[in-house]
Amino acid sequence: MNEVPPALFQKINDGGEVMGYSVKIRQHDMSDCGVACLASVSAFWGLKMPLARIRLMSNTDRKGTTIKGLVDAAKNMGFDASGYSGRESSLYRAPKPAILHLEKKSGLLHFVVLYQIRNGFLKIMDPQDGEIHKVRMSELLEEWSGRLILLSPAATFRRENAAADITGRLFSIISENRRSIAKALILSLFFMLTAFGISLFMKIIFDKVIPSGNLDNLTIVSAVLCGVFCISFLLSWFRSVIMVRTGVKIDVSLIGNYIRHLTQLPALFYEGRETGEITSRVSDAFKIRNMITETLMGLVVSAVMLAGSAAAMFAISPGMALRAVAIVPLFYIIFRIFDEFNKRIHRKIMEQGARFESSLIETIRSYATLKHSGAEQYFAGKSTAALNGLGSMLVKSGKTAAFTGGLADFISKIFTVFVLWAGGREMIAGTLTPGDLISFFTLISLFTSPLAEIVTSSSSLREGTVAAGRVFEIMDLEAEPLDTGVTAGTEAPESINFENVCFSYPGRATVLKNLNLSFRRGEITAITGESGSGKSTVVSLITRMRIPTGGMITADGVNISHINLRSWRGLIAVVPQSPGLFDGTITENIAPGEEEPDLGRIVEICSDLGILGFLQSMPMGFESRAGEGGSSLSRGQQQRIAVARALYRESSILVLDEATSSLDGESEALIEKAVIREKSRGKIVILISHKERNRTIADRIYSI
Repeated sequence: MNEVPPALFQKINDGGEVMGYSVKIRQHDMSDCGVACLASVSAFWGLKMPLARIRLMSNTDRKGTTIKGLVDAAKNMGFDASGYSGRESSLYRAPKPAILHLEKKSGLLHFVVLYQIRNGFLKIMDPQDGEIHKVRMSELLEEWSGRLILLSPAATFRRENAAADITGRLFSIISENRRSIAKALILSLFFMLTAFGISLFMKIIFDKVIPSGNLDNLTIVSAVLCGVFCISFLLSWFRSVIMVRTGVKIDVSLIGNYIRHLTQLPALFYEGRETGEITSRVSDAFKIRNMITETLMGLVVSAVMLAGSAAAMFAISPGMALRAVAIVPLFYIIFRIFDEFNKRIHRKIMEQGARFESSLIETIRSYATLKHSGAEQYFAGKSTAALNGLGSMLVKSGKTAAFTGGLADFISKIFTVFVLWAGGREMIAGTLTPGDLISFFTLISLFTSPLAEIVTSSSSLREGTVAAGRVFEIMDLEAEPLDTGVTAGTEAPESINFENVCFSYPGRATVLKNLNLSFRRGEITAITGESGSGKSTVVSLITRMRIPTGGMITADGVNISHINLRSWRGLIAVVPQSPGLFDGTITENIAPGEEEPDLGRIVEICSDLGILGFLQSMPMGFESRAGEGGSSLSRGQQQRIAVARALYRESSILVLDEATSSLDGESEALIEKAVIREKSRGKIVILISHKERNRTIADRIYSI
């Protein structure tokens, strides 16, 4: 890196006033620190960007990101950005905010944001906890690697809030289910009226019925009270049924939309995330539903009950009612104190839960490795450690919830005793009847109960909002533009050409540079090269899983980026390095998505590939299940089924990426015959292989 040029040294105002949004951004995962820092600086200048989108821009993966990746992402966001090396004096003169690269004493690499230096202290935003810290210069220099990123808005920079609109999406969900929610609320309000009715009956019994000594009236009032209890039960039951149905509807809609959106996200999204991190969002969706159907509705009912009970208490005794209302600020203070803690702890719980889920998935998928290497204890230890971390967070959350609920209950009971004491004094003084006191006592429970409900709702509210943020930031990621551009024809193009194509992953070294290739119809073109040379990247570029950073790929002279993506991919059949089988029947794996597959063609293709015999020998033939990831089949069998799937598609372009790496000579020969047959049918055939044998059938060979 270069030394920071003097032209970039400038001072900012001592106030360090933020121009846009909150700069305190907490990383979502251990690999997100650089992303969170860039989000913080971006928010400082007025552009609020979700971490998930910056992850894609910077090519942040499970291992983290690079300074180059952050610089590339910053440029995409409209900043002038560069990475530099510097000294202590550079920190004083560098424009703020600046992103600093640290080498922690533990050996971990980390990014933080420097916002201000004053009186020997640095104001640092650390994404590990998302807080601003005052750090001595000597402390920072112990960990600073000497590298930093300086960035400032360019002419193309635009201030906007591009973050997930959590509130808007939640209101949209509520709006879609407004009728069911309205019915449940109405039933809840009627249920609440029965509670007020009980208070009224208590007053009647103690002030009129008992003093009159009329047993018939006592029986009638008691019977009416039993009727009120029956109505209360029915209202509660109907409300619960409605909310269960509404909850299931929200779950199906929200999770279904999430899954559909996942399938439309670019490949880079999946490659940069752990599986558990993606699947844990499904559990988050349940938390969102719980917040809407339980917490938010409960808060509405609690607010109405609070207002109603307060009004009833003022009607009975304004003086005692004022004493009761005086407790509200105390409950509000308790809510505010624990709300911020719940926000932090629930974010940690969900992150730790995703980490545990990823570890468990890895352990299950690696069962063969752990058996062969005798590493059972190692894998079990990894999962257990992640589970212990999750358990620790759950204990902290549980302690807080228990303390909050207990404190609210304790205050309510102490306050009830105070009200009884005050009411007893008024009754002795003759200003309050026994019925009024009993009725007021009942209303006090109706008043303090919703207060306690509001205080304890902080945990579930924060759990729901954090979960909503995690789900909606993924759903706000831009999907692949499958249906834009000119629709391609059903015929194969005569040729596909790479014209000075360059490619590099954001933040990584260049993989392909000025690459020129030509693939022609009716020819087999082989691509060879060392591991890591970019052979599979060529496949990703042809299928438009990746976009060239330079140059152009054309089909009959037309830039393929102008062709409808869904239509273009419909012309291509790919046999990837990993067969990619799923837990369906053999037929479903060969003809995925087809309701009525051509069984005759499937049998013919399998016969040509030499797998018909072993498939028919399976217990249920073609209806036998392949197992998760094809686990019930050998690697060679998986590869041949993957080839059968590609041949079944009847595509115009056939791409085989190391498709015979696990096959014996005889099986490989059968596939070569099938490939030559596809060539004779006028297809463009692209063969990526390191095997000398595969090259012998090629019409042209490129080495990259």
